[in-house]
Amino acid sequence: MSRARAPALQLRCPCGGIMPQVEQSRILVVDDEERLCRSLESLLSKSGYDVQTALDGKEALRLYAESSFDLVISDIRLPGIDGIQLLQEIRKQTTDAMVILMTAYASLETALAAINMGAYDYLMKPIEFTQLKLATKRALEKRELEIARQRLLDELQDTNKQLNRRVAEVDALYQAGILLSQSHDLHKLLTKIIAVALDVIGATVGSVMLLDEHKGELTISAAVGVSEEVKRSTRVKLGNSIAGYVAQSGEALLITDIFTDERFRQYAKGNYETNSLVSAPLKIKDRVLGVINLSDPKHGTAFAENDLRLLVTFAAQAAIAIDDAEHLQQLNKKLNEFGALYKLATNLTTIDNSRDMTEMIYQMLKKIMDVDFAVWLSWQERTETLVVNYWEGLGKREAISLLGRELSMKEKTVYSSTVRARVIRAHIEEIPYFKEKAKTLTTVPIITKGSLHGVFCLGSRREHAFSPNDINIASIVASQATSVYEQQRALLNATRLMTMGKMMSEIAHDLKKPLTNIRGSLQIMRERWPEIAQSDDFFMTAEQEMLRLNELVKELVDFSNPRKYQLEQKRMSDLIKRVIRLVENDLTKHGITFSQDFEDDLPSVLVNENEIVEMLLNLIINAIDAMPQGGSLSIKAFSKLDQNQQRPFVTLTIKDSGEGIAPEVQHKVFDRYFTTKDSGTGLGLSICERIVMAHNGDIKFESEQGGGTTFIIKLPAA
Repeated sequence: MSRARAPALQLRCPCGGIMPQVEQSRILVVDDEERLCRSLESLLSKSGYDVQTALDGKEALRLYAESSFDLVISDIRLPGIDGIQLLQEIRKQTTDAMVILMTAYASLETALAAINMGAYDYLMKPIEFTQLKLATKRALEKRELEIARQRLLDELQDTNKQLNRRVAEVDALYQAGILLSQSHDLHKLLTKIIAVALDVIGATVGSVMLLDEHKGELTISAAVGVSEEVKRSTRVKLGNSIAGYVAQSGEALLITDIFTDERFRQYAKGNYETNSLVSAPLKIKDRVLGVINLSDPKHGTAFAENDLRLLVTFAAQAAIAIDDAEHLQQLNKKLNEFGALYKLATNLTTIDNSRDMTEMIYQMLKKIMDVDFAVWLSWQERTETLVVNYWEGLGKREAISLLGRELSMKEKTVYSSTVRARVIRAHIEEIPYFKEKAKTLTTVPIITKGSLHGVFCLGSRREHAFSPNDINIASIVASQATSVYEQQRALLNATRLMTMGKMMSEIAHDLKKPLTNIRGSLQIMRERWPEIAQSDDFFMTAEQEMLRLNELVKELVDFSNPRKYQLEQKRMSDLIKRVIRLVENDLTKHGITFSQDFEDDLPSVLVNENEIVEMLLNLIINAIDAMPQGGSLSIKAFSKLDQNQQRPFVTLTIKDSGEGIAPEVQHKVFDRYFTTKDSGTGLGLSICERIVMAHNGDIKFESEQGGGTTFIIKLPAA
């Protein structure tokens, strides 16, 4: 048969040029039906294959022997040599030959025989071209994979020969790796690494430098032939010096003569007895742990490429051992931290004062980090000061003069760790004892319920003593311990208040009957001696005091059992006007001028009217009492968006020109039963705070002794 060859494929690239010709797969089609051969030849050629045909098995074997084919497609029934025999002969010549057999007389035995003899596929006539095309494609892909696999096997054999030549070198490194894997203490491991490296490579001076990723610098962790002073003082930034270059690039470095190397000649300066050195990164994947440096070869000549290759291999093993040791060290540290936290959480239930809590936190932190002293400072928001409350650890006796000291700080800067540390260090170093002792000082904020409670300061005699993880742990411990302590105190106070409330309720109930009897007796006396009742102030005074006692009893009942709030929308301006009408006579009597300023279109508030009126009355009456010689009282109301809660609030300010509140008692103003009045109950402002908090609002004040007081109330707009 004539040989039909499809044209070579030419592909046009996006730029318009012609891409190189792609070699076509060659297929031999064998069938005694010439028409079928031509049909398959035409169809396969159009699919891009180079096709040749044969009408019998003998011709097919001749063609196959003369030229190589990627695939043979043959009928089983052929004159002379049939398809099965053709398959056997082809497989003898080429064991990986791809053959697809066709037949119109299919049987299970024939199919099994064909597959067992190595046929790739078995197709039934009449041939579906789609099926044939798919079988052809798969057969050719398999052949390509087999060729590629064989090529890889050949390359692997060559590589194995090269590896065998290096077994002797690797054996020494392997033994070194076994030694390294037996050590889990990081310090001992690093010492062993440098010793083994010097022995394997043959050097007299060497060091292992570990990288502090946060600071971006290398420090010597173990060394031979290096002085202790050099070990302590050496700190190399990434990119600086030879070690910094290797750590930054992640590539090993061989220097045969440092004095002639333009890159690093400046670092020589007599640091090396010989001119040659090698340095390799301690690297896990893409993470550099540090650098191993060797210099001064034992043989006195320069290091060679083989020395560098051995060091790189050893450094890879050493890096794994270091990484494992660091992970184990971190795991042990975490276990210690969890144990300490558990112990702290357990023991907090036995603490009943903040001094003991500070000592417990310090003792717990001392077990898991290098801390020598701790200072607890409370934050006074109104005065914007940090107050030194407690000192634990080193220098506790010397620091007595600092206790109670107020450190002025603006609220914007108290959240800055740098500013906090600078201010606190300045006060600590006023004591000469600490100038040399406090090498490291760090501060962490104590945050409870989203607000700053204070600052916890940690100090150490060692430089760079605290890692970011240590600082984070200290912050969590201080904040969580304070939060738990405050919750326990709140729970204890709530229990006490509940007990007190029950007792007050019972006392109030018992007082009602005698008060009713006294009031009745006064009424009887007024009726029996009307002339005395009209001419003497006794009865009037007695009845007024009775009403006052009734109000006090009612207040005690309300305080001990807060009523459920029935809320409704009200305009704050209407409530204020109502209260002013009640106190107009008192304002006039005391010579107090009154002014008010309400924002136009002031939003309504959702409140319990009686409660808000009571709160306003308490605040205005306190303002009147603070101005016995007269003065001025102003009330302003306006709306403002709260940035934290992203919702509008109605803000109310009540400002008087009275005598103000003394600084030393300002922190007690909202405490229950605290009063500066001779006849006060100490409940007025605590009730005000309770009412505002029950409305999801906020109340605070600003006061200057001799300069008046301003109360600021914020209530959410309806």
